[in-house]
Amino acid sequence: VVFPTPIGMVHAVDGVSFDLEAGQSMGIVGESGSGKTVTAKTLMNLLPSYALVDGSVTFDGRDLRALAAERKTEKHLWGVEISMVFQDPMTSLNPVKKVGEQIAESVRYHLGQTRTAARRQAGDLLEQVGIPEPGRRLDEYPHQLSGGLR
Repeated sequence: VVFPTPIGMVHAVDGVSFDLEAGQSMGIVGESGSGKTVTAKTLMNLLPSYALVDGSVTFDGRDLRALAAERKTEKHLWGVEISMVFQDPMTSLNPVKKVGEQIAESVRYHLGQTRTAARRQAGDLLEQVGIPEPGRRLDEYPHQLSGGLR
């Protein structure tokens, strides 16, 4: 992945390769500036349009870069089959919307559930990741979560 800048081209990531089997998860660790975020954003199709990406990104035999134009397929793929947990959730959550609303919104968008079912699943998801008192957390704003819960 290369980014054009006023002083020339910046090679952010070069030669990354990995394979995951069905059901596997992966974490990317490394020093600051080593390309972790660029790699993850490449997989999730979240790079800015001016980023120059060479090579291939495939999932289940599908070229993820080519799927970007297929919005319906992309909606199901990113968020249901492939997900990303961002480094700092405080920059990922809308500060003026309750945590439960935001999680339920994603569940409704990706899984087509009713508001009631999506809220129930949002609580279940918080419980699955070990958030204490998930029902209460659904009605809190991001800034109300303690540091460890963020």
